[in-house]
Amino acid sequence: MTLRPLLVLPPIALAAAVFVWMNQPRDMAPEPRDESRLAVRVMPLAPAPLSASATGYGRVEAVRSWAAVSEVQGRVLRMAEGLAVGSFVEAGDLLLEIDRTDYELSRDKALANIASVEAQLSEQDRQQENTLRTLELEQRILGVAQAEYDRVASLVARGTATAAALDSAQKLLLAQTSSVTNLQNTMALYPAKRQSLEASLSVRRAELAEAERAISKAVIVAPFRGRVTQLKTETGQFVRAGDTLVTLDDISAVEITAEFQPSAFAPMIGVALNQTAEAETEIDTSRAVEIMKGLGIGAAVAMPGSQFDGRWPAEIMRLRGSMDSDTGSLGLVVRVEDPLLSLRPVGRPPLNVGAFVEVTLSTPPVEGLIAIPRDTVHYADDGRPYVYLADDAQRLERREIRVGPVIGGDLVVLDGLGGGETLLLSDPTPPVLGMLLAPVPVDGER
Repeated sequence: MTLRPLLVLPPIALAAAVFVWMNQPRDMAPEPRDESRLAVRVMPLAPAPLSASATGYGRVEAVRSWAAVSEVQGRVLRMAEGLAVGSFVEAGDLLLEIDRTDYELSRDKALANIASVEAQLSEQDRQQENTLRTLELEQRILGVAQAEYDRVASLVARGTATAAALDSAQKLLLAQTSSVTNLQNTMALYPAKRQSLEASLSVRRAELAEAERAISKAVIVAPFRGRVTQLKTETGQFVRAGDTLVTLDDISAVEITAEFQPSAFAPMIGVALNQTAEAETEIDTSRAVEIMKGLGIGAAVAMPGSQFDGRWPAEIMRLRGSMDSDTGSLGLVVRVEDPLLSLRPVGRPPLNVGAFVEVTLSTPPVEGLIAIPRDTVHYADDGRPYVYLADDAQRLERREIRVGPVIGGDLVVLDGLGGGETLLLSDPTPPVLGMLLAPVPVDGER
């Protein structure tokens, strides 16, 4: 008896058992798998005061510099005690005195000439008075001579006088008429003579004024409180007109022409105006400084890289008006009052001319603005900006925003965010909207 037919039974039994197992009912469903979370860095958003600033650099210059140029020539008689480069002088202090002997002699000569002309004028006045009295007398005599001539002529006409008597009377009349005419001509010349003498007197007085002016120019005084920056003469040295003797820098204030890139002004004006991106506002650039002051933009000066933390408040004065051909920067002039006033409590040293300083422009804080890091902003294919947020359920959300001016590494959001949102600082990869997130606050807070 063979057992080979029985070998097919074990596979059939195994297949039947598997079929029965697969078709039996399940008492319990399998446990679902937990949804994975993507760890991302986040920061909470809230409106906060925001101030924009821009930084430029420049050299300190005196607000004004004055050079004492000699207007006369002569030897330097004396100089102010202690006058040297770097010394300080007060307004009205005598700096130099030049020998004025020659100019004093010219003044004395002019005074003598004036006295001479005035004497001539006085003499002419007397002569004119005498001539006038003589003329009046001669005119009276002429009247008598005319009456005598008329009487003799009447007698001749009646035949009671001779022609010789008439000729004699006529001769006397003509002689007297000539005398009166000469006196009248003399009187007519007096006004011209007086004008000549008065012109001469004006010349002499001008010579006197010139001499006195030269005498006053021989003494050089300081027009303001300042520091001596140049001294090019010594006592006893002969100077000529046009020589520069002393140079002073005004120490009441200094100016700094700081170089700024034109793009640095846009964020400050944008924050100060707090205007929308679509707003069209015409700005008269010729009134740029006035507009900046009106917006409350202020300036401060500091020494970069120094051990002092002191800052000097500054006033915006004017724009230089031209672009630097090499750097494309624009010069803005600011002024610092009392630059040599040192404030020890704040560690502020004197601000000397020639120092290289940092000028910072800043706007007053504007309330209610939201600023986010620039690298958190993304742009859609149509150019619209958007950011990623974590919603209340900690799931990924995408929201479109409207952006404003850029301030350093931040960007002002004008619309789309109102505060209270949670902004993603790291990019989700891949960015699947609605995906579950594991927020990691950068400051340790939600």
